[in-house]
Amino acid sequence: MRGRHGRVEAITIITPVRGWWSWWLRLSWPFARGNPLVLRPLLRLAFIHFAHWSLIRRGRGRYLLFQSNFNGDVKQYVDAFSLTVPGRMRLMWGGAHGFPGPRPMERFKRFIFGRAIPADHYWSAYPEATTRMVTDALDIRARYGEVDAIEAGPEAFAAAYRRFIIAVQNKL
Repeated sequence: MRGRHGRVEAITIITPVRGWWSWWLRLSWPFARGNPLVLRPLLRLAFIHFAHWSLIRRGRGRYLLFQSNFNGDVKQYVDAFSLTVPGRMRLMWGGAHGFPGPRPMERFKRFIFGRAIPADHYWSAYPEATTRMVTDALDIRARYGEVDAIEAGPEAFAAAYRRFIIAVQNKL
């Protein structure tokens, strides 16, 4: 059903949706894209590396495609969405055939896992890193760039380096 590369897990779900629902998704997605009210709760789910939604038209059928890469257990991943953003789950899958709603979570998980397709190939740029490790590393690199840019004597550099180590020690 899913692919794993190091600490990173992948899941792909294809769900048939009613024709009118595909119109709803096409109209609502531009408003959701970049909207802080939509993104903020999802960004708090700091274990997500990547998530993507798209619509697929195949003949007369319409399908909702969801792909994601994340850290952790796939059951806990689905539970997190049920608990954190149940309304958004209704807004995404509400027009899908057989959608039971995000709660109770066991029915929702059966719905999701029943539509998950196996990953024939999966690759992660940082398989041994969690999303937090990657964001911390990027922050450390940016902060070190500030220290490295100091064009002063050894004493000033040493003082700046000590401040840098103190600032990032919880990320090392």
